[in-house]
Amino acid sequence: MNTAAQTLPHSDGPLPDPAQPAATLQRRRLRWLAVFAFIYFYSFPYFEKLWNANEVPRVFLAEEMVDHQHLWIDARIPDRGRIHSLDVSIAPDRHLYPNKSPGLSFLAAPVYAVARLFGHPSPRTCTWLFRAITITVPALLFLPFFLGMARRFAPDERACRTVLVAYALGSPALVYAILFMSHQPAAVCVGGSFLAAVALARKETSHPFLVAVLAGLLAGASVVVEYQSILSVLVIGIYFLVRVPNRVRAAGAALLGALPPAVLLLAYHALAFGSPWKSGYTFAVESTLHKGFLGVVGPSATCFWSTLFTPSNGLFTLVPWALFAIVGVVAVARDRQARERCGAETIVCVAVIAVNVALLSSLDPYMSRGGWSVGPRYLTASLPFVAWLAAAGFRAVERFSPARVLAQALVVSATIVFVVGATTYPHWPDGLRNPIYELAFPLLTHGYAVHSLGTLVGLHGLWAIAPMYTVVLGVTVWLLSRGPGRSWRQTALACILAVGLVAGYRALPMTGPYASRAWSFVTATWEPPLK
Repeated sequence: MNTAAQTLPHSDGPLPDPAQPAATLQRRRLRWLAVFAFIYFYSFPYFEKLWNANEVPRVFLAEEMVDHQHLWIDARIPDRGRIHSLDVSIAPDRHLYPNKSPGLSFLAAPVYAVARLFGHPSPRTCTWLFRAITITVPALLFLPFFLGMARRFAPDERACRTVLVAYALGSPALVYAILFMSHQPAAVCVGGSFLAAVALARKETSHPFLVAVLAGLLAGASVVVEYQSILSVLVIGIYFLVRVPNRVRAAGAALLGALPPAVLLLAYHALAFGSPWKSGYTFAVESTLHKGFLGVVGPSATCFWSTLFTPSNGLFTLVPWALFAIVGVVAVARDRQARERCGAETIVCVAVIAVNVALLSSLDPYMSRGGWSVGPRYLTASLPFVAWLAAAGFRAVERFSPARVLAQALVVSATIVFVVGATTYPHWPDGLRNPIYELAFPLLTHGYAVHSLGTLVGLHGLWAIAPMYTVVLGVTVWLLSRGPGRSWRQTALACILAVGLVAGYRALPMTGPYASRAWSFVTATWEPPLK
């Protein structure tokens, strides 16, 4: 896919020069992937006593498939009283199954099978392996391709660097790239399918049949890992049929690619729930999923506000740089060259965001909020599309220093929020009104440190996580400040403004007594032990 064959920034310039030797570009690509890999792999926020409702059933399913060659997880949950705290279903055969899409467990099963060759791995070891191999590695490999598409929306090196920092460090993409949850793999699959479709539509590939198969394969895989992805797939499918040349042949190839994951998912449904057309949601223990149609109860202003604006969860509150996606849409609409370059793709991005926001705004409020999470986690698979639009917005304001400083400040403030959220307790209790100042920052100031490379070598408290924070600060300033003019001064000003913006979160409403109960639970289940 030539359209996606771009590289990460490098030391002699943020975007590669095609005239440079391929070996040089490859070294620089690997260098920057290594920096982001260090950041993504540095911390391991794991709390065994928490029994994460989303991760644990998926871990159990992968283990049961290997250990006992069946799909139910009853033996892993001997105390049936605990099922109400997990995302599980009671199927017609009375066995317990995860109520989520099974794709992550399918991916993790081979990993577990290899680990079993060396003994019986602990829950902690299994969770780390599953996160690292099935979630974090794909998330990292997606970054160069993400950046390649960003260049279509913003053929400007500074805008591309800005959006790389915004997406990779200043959004829920970071949080869900280090947890065994479906959102970031869905983003990779949906985003990858779109990249393939664009390469076909723009005639930027010399292997159209194979790329069409890949587009279908990734589209199908996205639904296997996260049911909600079907909405984004439908939007991309319309783009595919309208824009791709030789659409009959291309559509046939795409269907060929989508067939294996579709058959796998339907077979799982039939074996677990008695019908290919019934999922775990049909039999979920969680009663909210039985309201309306699988939790969809109709449009709600409350859910819309929660998804986009609430201080504890809203996209525009926690990811304020997403406002530049709106600027990007306007900029593309007003520029003829931009419309030719990415007009159709802009429509797709808007549509993907719109259908997912519409879905969340129509769920039962409890489901829409997403439970214990950092940011609007159900929008994670839409974030590449938000970021691509924002790239056009960053480019549009590049000539105006105050607007550029503001854009960078919003990116840095989001980076502070999500880096701290990911490296402290990436499961913000849904009852907290101000989790940044009622949980995340207090954990740091009280010396709580998650498992990390720092704790592995004997560091404690803030010192354990400080090496990662130093690298994040360095790479953020480096990427944002590269370029002509007084960019270092502007980036420094943006960082100062960002600190002020994050400090402003303290003025937001606090929770009250619930915050004390949440704090007690978090610290009681914390690991490693506080020194």
